[in-house]
Amino acid sequence: MVGAWVVNMAHFLNRDGEVGRLPAPARRLADYFGSIVSSVCCHPPNIPILSGLKCRRRPGRRPCTGLIIAIIAPDTNEIRWQCSACADHGVISGWRGSPWDRK
Repeated sequence: MVGAWVVNMAHFLNRDGEVGRLPAPARRLADYFGSIVSSVCCHPPNIPILSGLKCRRRPGRRPCTGLIIAIIAPDTNEIRWQCSACADHGVISGWRGSPWDRK
């Protein structure tokens, strides 16, 4: 079983609330989690969204065929997401008012 990603999008931002200078691996993660945020942020809470985003995992060194399913938890305002095919999943907080929040 794969461990859960626990992400606070504010950790990718500088003092001005913009995406800060990040090492390439951190930037790729920020872009990936940011795309999850952007895909679900305009939808009402508690409704699962099939985002159309491809999973980034590579089980057996082959690209996962799954898509990301995400939901905004109404009680915590966190985005909970999971892959439709593999065990990858996580929780994203600190996304409201971020550059990825399209509201």
